[in-house]
Amino acid sequence: MLPVRLASMLFLALALTACGFHPRGVQGDARAAGPVFIAGLPAGNLFVRELRHQLQLAGVAVTDDPGQAATVLRLGPVDRKRAVFSVNANNKVVEYEIRLRLPFRIEHPPGRKGEMQYLESRYLAYDPGGQLLGRTREARLRQDDAYRDMSRRLIDRLASLGGQ
Repeated sequence: MLPVRLASMLFLALALTACGFHPRGVQGDARAAGPVFIAGLPAGNLFVRELRHQLQLAGVAVTDDPGQAATVLRLGPVDRKRAVFSVNANNKVVEYEIRLRLPFRIEHPPGRKGEMQYLESRYLAYDPGGQLLGRTREARLRQDDAYRDMSRRLIDRLASLGGQ
């Protein structure tokens, strides 16, 4: 009975890796891609600020000099689209779906053109009326969460690139 169980567990593990499944956090080390130079968006951009913060938390060096960079991230503008998600009984909008799309290119080593890739994120913004201050604060928090998620996924892409 033990050999059958062992064989089935081995088969399951091989089948999961064959389909592209990887446990979270098991990719390469993003620190091997550093120092990273971020190009394309100004340093004061909200997404760039969040990306720099997440890179710092991941232990990836960030440089302001493209000559010192081992990897260059070329970011395009964040495309933000808003669509009605749901309405109430009075046919008034109560939720919006916000879609964010970020084009980017990873050049590793710098100068070698990588293919254009995209990160996408979506979230729902609730709009019940009432106090404007609360709605704008909630919208800002949700946008910050979306930027944080996109930054982490971009760092995962850097980690999968590793020290190539």
